[in-house]
Amino acid sequence: MSEWHQRDHDPVTEEQLVRAVHILADIVEANGPAFRPLYQDVRQQLADLRLQQQAEAAATARATQDSSKVA
Repeated sequence: MSEWHQRDHDPVTEEQLVRAVHILADIVEANGPAFRPLYQDVRQQLADLRLQQQAEAAATARATQDSSKVA
């Protein structure tokens, strides 16, 4: 457990969240609803991450489009 606390805390990637969702889905199926809140939380984090990435991509596209109009 001490190794876990000393790990670098890099930002969570979409790939890591997708993997966690799949693992938690398997745990929920095998062990019942006790893990469902954790599963739902990770799914929500994945959805939030995807929305954030879409918003950032849209903002970048708008900035690129606006800069090309100015030129």
